Amino acid sequence: MSMKNSYFEIPSPFDLLQRWLHPESFHCALTLRGKPLTVSWTKRAERELNRRTHPLLAEMQLYFSCVVKKRVLFHEATPGAQLESLAVTDQLHVAFRPVEANSCDPLEFAANHPVRREFASLGALKMHPAHLHLDYKGGSWLGEFEI
Repeated sequence: MSMKNSYFEIPSPFDLLQRWLHPESFHCALTLRGKPLTVSWTKRAERELNRRTHPLLAEMQLYFSCVVKKRVLFHEATPGAQLESLAVTDQLHVAFRPVEANSCDPLEFAANHPVRREFASLGALKMHPAHLHLDYKGGSWLGEFEI
């Protein structure tokens, strides 16, 4: 069984070095679902955001399956989208959803992360992200968030 992208994954020292060499230079404090959220992003991410013609939506998911996993998905922010999002800048929007998996099949979980429904219970509504870190590296968006 692979520990990569799992709860037990040990952070790479190269990732820590990368974060030290490319610190998050841009910050924004806002309120998401009545709770404070700080969003920070690197200079590389800022350059890529400035190149965009349409806003980017960073969706933070708290994914409940066999294990709980935090994921950041990136979508094109479109008017009338189903996700309730908040604008950080003109080119960056954020959203948060606690979701439940279709099943607890480890192979399906690793390959597709199927979502059955969004949690709307009192316990799920109490969970909220506190900090979102964004970067743009190697032609793709990277993100992680803290609760």
